Amino acid sequence: MSVAAHAKTLILGVGNELLQDEGLGIHAARLLTHYDLPPNVEVIEAGTAGPQLLSLIEGVEHLIVLDSIDAKAEPGAIFHFKPADLGAFPQGYMASIHDVGLLEVLQIADLLGQEPDTDIFAMQPAVIAWGLAPSPEIQARLRDFTNLVYSELAPAPGRAGA
Repeated sequence: MSVAAHAKTLILGVGNELLQDEGLGIHAARLLTHYDLPPNVEVIEAGTAGPQLLSLIEGVEHLIVLDSIDAKAEPGAIFHFKPADLGAFPQGYMASIHDVGLLEVLQIADLLGQEPDTDIFAMQPAVIAWGLAPSPEIQARLRDFTNLVYSELAPAPGRAGA
């Protein structure tokens, strides 16, 4: 599925960049700013904003969230899903702490009639420990991750990021 050229799209990088792979969404958002993004696309590093996200998604038609998720998969495994799909993950998976805030924000937006069409792109972390840089496993897959997100925006073959 691709994003309509006129739809206001927000790419939201979430996570805690002080905890290595937990900061994946922030690192991916930064990398995406170097891509040739359509003019209707905005990229924001939201960190662990929680309830403040509601003001960021106001007026957004398509929301793309970048995050890490512990789905008990191989480190670097990439997932693309809708918020309603969270029940399809294996029993006992653990989403990031800030995911609860994001899902609650989306529920509030839905109650207000303002919930955007939302896609979540996430990657299985290898290391959640103090540190500013992603683990080597995540660094090795970061370009694949951002290319997948970019293909959601501009699905033309051969269009790679910077």
